[in-house]
Amino acid sequence: MITHTFQKDGTSCGVFVMEMAKMTVMEFPNIPKNFHVESSKRCIKTLRQDMAEEILKGSDSRDMFCSFCGNGDLLHPVIAALWIQCETCERWFHTECIEMTPAQTPNEDTPWYCVLCHN
Repeated sequence: MITHTFQKDGTSCGVFVMEMAKMTVMEFPNIPKNFHVESSKRCIKTLRQDMAEEILKGSDSRDMFCSFCGNGDLLHPVIAALWIQCETCERWFHTECIEMTPAQTPNEDTPWYCVLCHN
């Protein structure tokens, strides 16, 4: 029997699954006897950000694809895709994917930071 912590909300199941998978891989070929995932809101938020950062850092061809949706073009284009680049990590994003309106788009002289770099 494997013991484990339980999520305390209805939105952190992905975090729990990813953390349990990571623990399983780390202990391979052994099977873990227990899983403990810190389930406070603060810890879950940090785990989500850490996972997103790890995934983004491991991605390839970041200049050709949106770092949010993973596509070169918008899936349901109504207008041509507008792109914005993070000043720090230099990843590109469709403004539509990050819900940035044209009015919110900074001018070329104003640096913009993605959610992972904006601290």
